[in-house]
Amino acid sequence: MNRPLTRPEWRWNELYFQTMTSPAAAATALEHLAAHRALGPVVLKLRATANGLRWLVATNPGATSAMKELLKAHLDVRVTTPRRVRRAVTTAGALHFGGSLSTAPERVVATLRGLYGALSRLEAKEEIALQLLIGGRLSPSGRERESNPSWAGLLLQAATGRTGGSSALRTPPSAREADLHGARIELRIGVSGVTPARAQFLGNQVLGALRVLETAGTRTTLTRENPAKLNQSRPPWRWPMRLRSSELVALSGWPVGEPPMPVLGSLHPRMLPPGRALVKTERVIGKVAAPGNDDPVGIPVRDAVMHTHLFGPTNSGKSTVLLNLILADIIAGRGVLVIDPKGDLATDVLARVPEKRHDDVVVIDPSSSCPVGMNPLAGPEHLAPVVADTLLATFESVFRDNWGIRSADVLSASLLTLARIPEANLLWLSPLLTNPAFRRWMLKRSHDPLGVDSFWRQYEAKKPDAQAVEIAPVLNKLRQIILRPGLRAVLGQTEPKFDLDELFTRRRIIIVSLNKGVLGADAARLLGSLLVGQLWSRILARQQLPPERRHIVGIYIDEVHDFIHGIPGDLSDALAQARSLGAAFTLTNQYLSQLSPDMQQAIDANARNKIVFGLGGVDATTMSRKADGLDAADFQLLPKYHAYADLLQGGHRTGWFALKAGGPPPERQPAAELYASSHARYGVPAEQTERELIALLHSYDTPSASSLESDEPVGRIRTRRAASGDEGAS
Repeated sequence: MNRPLTRPEWRWNELYFQTMTSPAAAATALEHLAAHRALGPVVLKLRATANGLRWLVATNPGATSAMKELLKAHLDVRVTTPRRVRRAVTTAGALHFGGSLSTAPERVVATLRGLYGALSRLEAKEEIALQLLIGGRLSPSGRERESNPSWAGLLLQAATGRTGGSSALRTPPSAREADLHGARIELRIGVSGVTPARAQFLGNQVLGALRVLETAGTRTTLTRENPAKLNQSRPPWRWPMRLRSSELVALSGWPVGEPPMPVLGSLHPRMLPPGRALVKTERVIGKVAAPGNDDPVGIPVRDAVMHTHLFGPTNSGKSTVLLNLILADIIAGRGVLVIDPKGDLATDVLARVPEKRHDDVVVIDPSSSCPVGMNPLAGPEHLAPVVADTLLATFESVFRDNWGIRSADVLSASLLTLARIPEANLLWLSPLLTNPAFRRWMLKRSHDPLGVDSFWRQYEAKKPDAQAVEIAPVLNKLRQIILRPGLRAVLGQTEPKFDLDELFTRRRIIIVSLNKGVLGADAARLLGSLLVGQLWSRILARQQLPPERRHIVGIYIDEVHDFIHGIPGDLSDALAQARSLGAAFTLTNQYLSQLSPDMQQAIDANARNKIVFGLGGVDATTMSRKADGLDAADFQLLPKYHAYADLLQGGHRTGWFALKAGGPPPERQPAAELYASSHARYGVPAEQTERELIALLHSYDTPSASSLESDEPVGRIRTRRAASGDEGAS
């Protein structure tokens, strides 16, 4: 029948082809579509601009789910809701084929190659739409001949030049073709953003490409059409063509054939859309890079506690994503800790901190002449064993290539002894082992007869030469700290003006600048690992708080492989535990080979938000095995500032999709201003720290009776306690 359909209420979806489609696969999908009468009318549309191609499909709302299932069952395609408004065409025409169309695979591919070649000539603001309307279905036995057209049909032919239902008279080229289903068809082309002459030229280019499908006796015509019919996808009053499903392959405009193809190139890198609608959040990192979808991409803070891993080479865009996440947390009033091994990220963050949070900024930079200090030994006395174990694990990880039983034994006893003395710091390790007077004074304040005291009794019983042999491996490691003025200035402060607890209690913004080019790679790695170890003990202390009081804190570690050693024990268990304690880790590195197999496994299993930038051959191959729908070539060919991401959104995975990282926001102030104010508020002059350390050690070089008998230390500590007493008296 050729009566008009009631205008449907269309529900549109967009198709993202993850690979080129074979002619056989496309034909199979269209055969199922033609056989599925319950789908009702269907619209297949190809829209082309200078930026690329988009494929859309429309059905009535009740058939949307069935249509999605049909397409995904036969094609390697993602079906999503289109996010971009479609432009209305201003010039339109209807294409009609009077006769059979070739279904030979090579002719179909040649037609599409020519069509894409024509579409590749579009200029800015020009757009072409190729619309295929599929109406009433025809069974293989129901494609009856119409030998006597109606008077209305004859009048329509005279007025429009169309041959009406003549396509029903065609003879199938083979018995197999005769067994295929068919449908009533209308094919339209529309153009926008062009002059009439340009519209005619582009229309003829498309027509010329489609004529490759002609067989003997086929007549192709292009007649003017009302643009509103295409814009509204109106079904025609009379369906002009009846085609078999195999004849629709080229008319669908789908990417059929082998790459490379005009416009499409090799289809790499695939600009895939997310598999589900994205959640709106203030923690925005960029936009979807898929054609027709520029939705903002972010990681909601509740999903951030599932941890994030950014992975890609230098200058790929990782730092920009990090910067935007850090600033979002800062603006939201959260506590933030950033470990930056280069210094550039620290500068970028300081230049963009909003004014209302200036007083929360703490900068730890060992290269400063007045650095903010940190004391990894600090903590309540009942947590001394935890602090000591954490530090021991840090030293073992940092010096794993030169670690033995002797180092572990000596450092374990020494660290536990120091951790029980409130004002002790790591620079006291060396005199504890080498200065008898200093050691005796320390042991009087750390009484543990059944524990470390037994170690020290055995140690004291040895001759000096034997002691020297025992502690030599430890002293070699301590020289990494002692020989570097920057580390001494930071770690030698007995009671720093800033306590890491404030990250959690007062939501401070802690920027740790560990420029390897200034400090040296080993020094930066050691200090960063010590800081992470101290941080971990503070995270564990949150177990004492009820869950509702564990507000989320952002922990950002660039070049994570250098610093994650500070977390003792199994990293996988630690990251899993951190989730429940409100610590949201964001970790970055450049190459998989930088991570040990255990680190790779722990991060892969526990960092549920993954953002991967352009990769080299080996890493690209490895990631392609983990990323559904992506090949190694996709990761290798990603442009700068583009990435593939698999994120959590409201607890649900998005699936791998392409994004373009957003640019940094404008600077608010010179970074040097906050740098200076932080050091003025929390820093201690390096010269002062050196003087106090020298005074402390010299006071025990020639011990006096009073110094050995008193429990009071000397130097700055004695002065500070006196001042404390004066404050209390007043």
